[in-house]
Amino acid sequence: MPKVGGGAIASGFIPVSPPDPPKADLWYAYVTGDVKAKGFGARADVRGTPGGFRPYYNTDVWLQEGFAWAQTPAGDVRAGKCQRAFGLADDTFTGTLFSDNGVTRNPSWGAGVAGETRIGYDSLTWALSWEGLGDKAGSWEEAGRGASSDPGTKVTDGATARMTYLLYKGLITLRPGLSLSSVRIEHEDGRPGFRLNDLAVDLALAVGPFALTGLYFFRDGERRLPGSLLYLAYDDGRAGLVEFRAEFPTVTYRVVWSQWSYLGAEAREWLLQPAVVWTPVKWIEATIEFLARRLTGPGRSLSEDAFRLGLGLRF
Repeated sequence: MPKVGGGAIASGFIPVSPPDPPKADLWYAYVTGDVKAKGFGARADVRGTPGGFRPYYNTDVWLQEGFAWAQTPAGDVRAGKCQRAFGLADDTFTGTLFSDNGVTRNPSWGAGVAGETRIGYDSLTWALSWEGLGDKAGSWEEAGRGASSDPGTKVTDGATARMTYLLYKGLITLRPGLSLSSVRIEHEDGRPGFRLNDLAVDLALAVGPFALTGLYFFRDGERRLPGSLLYLAYDDGRAGLVEFRAEFPTVTYRVVWSQWSYLGAEAREWLLQPAVVWTPVKWIEATIEFLARRLTGPGRSLSEDAFRLGLGLRF
């Protein structure tokens, strides 16, 4: 049966230290649709906001996801525009450093297969995908970080794999995960292309309503000279993330810490995001998220402290 939903997410930004003035705006409105039949289905997620979500978007309305799927003995096969199955999902409001650097919240055109098998009370999941072409409209990547906002540049010829194993012990669950990815960065202005090779290991522990998650990430990219002011997301890097979450029927509390070391640029960055999410009814979600962010290195300096207020309406 077809299912259609949608809504809007409004955002307010309140800096802790002026001169940046407080502001409120519409982050984006969206309409989603799912169609399911026996063994087949399709999904579409269309979003829009005046001026596009990022400054490098070339449209006010874009397709965030759009794919068809079919059940097979090997798992669900998908083809179209899909989110990357790499690492941990980013559930923050403003996005972690992994979304800022294009690792998560970054869909691409391609195909893949995902499946799950039960082993007693435990379960094994896997996902394999081919990323034929990245799409700049849909990426959460911060402008000036990587391929999404690099003019005349595209992400192509990629492969991603992820596997997790869930150990179930009643109120306690433990889920280790492993992710691998390799994509090619191609330039049209004469610069040589190169490959971004990523590896991530993660572990999630849940005890009743409480969860603790950690991830460690390696990137083999384009080596930069010390003090380079070019795109940070291309650089060799090491990164990590830790999240604590307490989830109750109408309120969720979470604290997320992400940190990134850019080896060639000799720069370091961290981002702290404590938040409270209130869901009084299923179609309203209100978020208060504080973000504290620092970037230091030769020729680089960034310091940001602000509250982000969000209201999501879904139907």
